[in-house]
Amino acid sequence: MWSTLTLRTMTPVFNSDGDPARAEIRVPSLRGGMRFWMRAMTGILAGDDLSALRAIEDRVLGSTGNASPIRLRVRAQPARTLDEDPDFLSWRGRAEPGRRWGHEQPGQWIGYLLGPGLVSWSKDKRRMVLNRAFVPAGEEFALSVRLVGDDEDAHRCALAALWLSLTYGGIGARTRRGFGSVRIVGVEGPAAGFGPPSPETPGLEHYASARSLWPSGPAAAAMPALLRIAGELGLKGAHVWKRTPDHPVLSKEHTLAGMHGDPAWTSWEEALTAAGRELRYFRAETEHRDQNKYRPPIKTFGWEEVVHGPGNELPMAAMGLPLVYDKKFEVHAVAGDEKLRRASPLWIRPVTDGRTWRLFSFGFLNRFLPEDRVEVHLWRDRRRDKVLKVTDADAHALVREWVAHLTAGGSFVRDV
Repeated sequence: MWSTLTLRTMTPVFNSDGDPARAEIRVPSLRGGMRFWMRAMTGILAGDDLSALRAIEDRVLGSTGNASPIRLRVRAQPARTLDEDPDFLSWRGRAEPGRRWGHEQPGQWIGYLLGPGLVSWSKDKRRMVLNRAFVPAGEEFALSVRLVGDDEDAHRCALAALWLSLTYGGIGARTRRGFGSVRIVGVEGPAAGFGPPSPETPGLEHYASARSLWPSGPAAAAMPALLRIAGELGLKGAHVWKRTPDHPVLSKEHTLAGMHGDPAWTSWEEALTAAGRELRYFRAETEHRDQNKYRPPIKTFGWEEVVHGPGNELPMAAMGLPLVYDKKFEVHAVAGDEKLRRASPLWIRPVTDGRTWRLFSFGFLNRFLPEDRVEVHLWRDRRRDKVLKVTDADAHALVREWVAHLTAGGSFVRDV
């Protein structure tokens, strides 16, 4: 029998099969998020034992030789739009009392979070335009869920992975920067496998109390089931970490979280405008001598000292790779001749109680470059240049600085 979860998009969702003119809620994307969070939860018991991680994931979510015990269907797609001039790219936001934002453009900070893959600068219109279709915020749709077979332990763990994915992650592109946020707002049918507690997305009090990421809600309720599955593989109790994890894992030691935004904002646009502004100033540590070239006139440490200078230490690259300065200068993680992506360890998610909005930030303190053969290189005019130094310590320090400073009520924005 099918159960139905009513989901509501809280921020725009950029999800498609590769066609920029289409947007939809895709089940493969939902399953991808579930696999990420299932591995993070399994790491509590399996550590870096890749064979055990894979065995548990395959049992809970299926594999090529093992049908998944959980079925998902989106029976009717929510509304979508292909609008290169959405309202949120005209959003100016609000300035703090007494603070002047200088020469900012409308929608600048939301566009900054979206990144060059989703927005581009139109010379004709002299402003940013969106180049992907999206599902707007505020749309509701039904996700049908069916548990197959009699493996109740796998059922509970699969539902926990879905809950974690929607509570802390999202659907589609740029979920680490606040987009694709979706809430569970209703449940119909035999959803006993979820709990108790209720599978509905928690309110602000849940995020406000979090200082790390550890199983809670339906994920906590599923831990006895996960322990039984792990026990069948010879795993006994919580894994004791003797070094930094190679992969993201739910852990009181290897994650950091906090909520900020006081006074609270009244919309997701305000919340992400503030997040984009904070992130830009956080990454651009120094002022630019040309007050008219950049808006605002700030630059990253690496632009002159590393890209145009003799330096080779680039800590800010630990916020995610590739790092594209412009068409001529890029920073990539490489293994041999293959360019690799390295996701940011920092996640920023707008959360709400239905009236006000805050920002919930968290980070996984795992290894940034877990493979020994991976190096970070500067590329100049599409040619490999010098090797750069980017460490796990850089990634962890950046996450700690961001979460601690903002949670304490601070700001990285400064007058320039």
